[in-house]
Amino acid sequence: MCGRYRRRSDKQRIAETFHVGIDLADLYLEPEEDIAPGSIQPVVLAGGSGEREIALMRWGFKLPDRHLFNARSEGIDRAPFWKDSFAERRCIVPADAFFEWSDTGQKRKSKFEIAIPGREPFGMAGVWKPWKNPKTEQWERAFAVITGEPNEIMQPIHDRLTTILDPRDYQEYLTAAARPPVHLLRILPAEQMRLTPVEKPDAAKPDATDPQLSLFDLDRD
Repeated sequence: MCGRYRRRSDKQRIAETFHVGIDLADLYLEPEEDIAPGSIQPVVLAGGSGEREIALMRWGFKLPDRHLFNARSEGIDRAPFWKDSFAERRCIVPADAFFEWSDTGQKRKSKFEIAIPGREPFGMAGVWKPWKNPKTEQWERAFAVITGEPNEIMQPIHDRLTTILDPRDYQEYLTAAARPPVHLLRILPAEQMRLTPVEKPDAAKPDATDPQLSLFDLDRD
C-alpha cells in the first residue's frame, strides 16, 4: 500500500513532467518529505477544456471505521465505491519516493524508501471524487492512490505495491474513454525500482497506514 510519500519536485518540474498546460501563477507548493493521508496535495487531471491541470485535493476519505486512502486495482472497475471514479475521475499523483514498513519480527519495524531513479517525479495512479468532510460538513475533492500486487523487490516487505504509471500511458490514463483503462494498472518491474533502508526505523508504523479497507468489504455495504 501507499501510506507515506515524498514530493520534492516544485510546481514547474511537475508541470513539465506531466505536460500541464494551465497557468500555475496562483499555485503555491512547498516540498514535503513525509506526506500523510488527510493532507492536501497536488494531483494532475484533465480539466474541463481538455488541458491537463494541477488541482489540490485531500488525500483519503474518512469513513466511520477507517481512513480509506488506497484503492485496490483488482476489481476497481466494478467496486461500488470506486467504479464511477475510475471510469470518470482518474488522476495522477506526483511523487519522488514513497515509503513502506516491514514487520521483521523485531520491536521496531524497518522503514524503506522506494524510488525510481531517473523519474523524479513519477506518477502514481489515482482516483478522486467529491467527498463531504465530516468535520466541516463541506464538500471537497479527495483522492486515493491505487495499489496492486507486489513485484519481486516488494514481496519480502509488503503484500501491496503502489501502482506507478508508465509515462507513455499518462495521456490514455487521463483521457475519457468508453472502457476504463484497467490494462494500464501494471506491476512496476523490479529492476526499475531502488529500495533503500532508512537508517533510523520508526518505532511503529504510522497509524495512518492501518490496513486499507477491502473493496470487497465495501461491496457488502
